[in-house]
Amino acid sequence: MEIIMKNIYIASNSVEADSVVNKLSQNGINASCRHKENFSVMAGNTEVEFEIFVDDWEADKAKKLLSKKDYTPSMGFEKRRRMAAILSLVFIAAVFIIVIATSL
Repeated sequence: MEIIMKNIYIASNSVEADSVVNKLSQNGINASCRHKENFSVMAGNTEVEFEIFVDDWEADKAKKLLSKKDYTPSMGFEKRRRMAAILSLVFIAAVFIIVIATSL
């Protein structure tokens, strides 16, 4: 009997790939990760992808599990970065208002 593996996710870095594989493993889904490099002649660089594979019969369960969005360590970073950008804009606006008010 041949085991068919299905590609369910492509990660852009190894940290994200490890996080996805760990999340699947913690929930009893056998997952594997393959490192893939694509050389772009036009851009002159190599793009690295990490493909996550699971057994074909567990693919739907794995996709549902990953759609919850609680597996990526970068989500907290993105929230902090967004919050820092908003606070920076508020600070710049406040300084701008103070400068205009004091020059009058």
